[in-house]
Amino acid sequence: MDYGVIFTDTMNRAYGATRMASCMLALGVAVLSSACAQVPLVAEETYKPTPGQMGKDVVWVPSPPAVVERMLDIARVTRDDFVMDLGSGDGRNIIAAGRRGARAVGVEFNPDLVGLSNRNAARQGVADRASFVQGDMFAADMSQASVLALFLLTDNLRRLTPKFIDMKPGSRIVVNYFGIDGWQPDYEEEMKSDCEPWCVIKLYIVPARVAGKWRLAEGELELEQRFQVLFGTYTVSGAKTGITNARMDGDRIRFGIGGVQYTGRVHGSRMEGERSGGATGAWTAQR
Repeated sequence: MDYGVIFTDTMNRAYGATRMASCMLALGVAVLSSACAQVPLVAEETYKPTPGQMGKDVVWVPSPPAVVERMLDIARVTRDDFVMDLGSGDGRNIIAAGRRGARAVGVEFNPDLVGLSNRNAARQGVADRASFVQGDMFAADMSQASVLALFLLTDNLRRLTPKFIDMKPGSRIVVNYFGIDGWQPDYEEEMKSDCEPWCVIKLYIVPARVAGKWRLAEGELELEQRFQVLFGTYTVSGAKTGITNARMDGDRIRFGIGGVQYTGRVHGSRMEGERSGGATGAWTAQR
């Protein structure tokens, strides 16, 4: 299996072996020897990146420190999370997540920035939690991440959207300034102080996939889905009723049929929850 992410030796030789092991542990994946090929030690202690410098897929412009902290606040990052940053630059998002006790991994194509980030993590005492690998962000395995903290262009986000949707329902994607095409943020906030000029934070919560036909006790529910927004009909004995107020929040679902409100949770091919309004009691649905 090729995860498209190769580990780098651009960190200091003194802790290179330890850092390699911690990266592998943090990612929680088996990495083939071909993916662990060493790269030249090019990042020196004197290396200083310049905002605006060109990268492989995006110009490097760091988020202001206050924005980084607020992004992690909005994503509600805790020590139970596994945070990733794609195009992690100087590592500030990942290091900030590590300071909150989370496991965190940054994927960065520029080996100089990878080396700098690993040194920064060591200096700030979070090298046991915050790791950086050299690789292509579009090939990175994000399947274990519960939070993505990103500052990428709209085109980059568009290319990554299929991978975003494949993440576990309830995973949080928090971005600075640029949004994901066609996907309305679940929350958006513009910072008015301690920030210039990239100051708009957007939060997206990965929804469970529920599009298709579901069988309820009395009829059939047919759903269409556009990210977290749902559309559809409920059919009983050939009579169709449009659903209302229909939305996903991770694996949580809500919708209305007539005067009845349905709320519940999705468990793969099964949904279950409670009704309120014109009717009450438990409900279940099966694909």
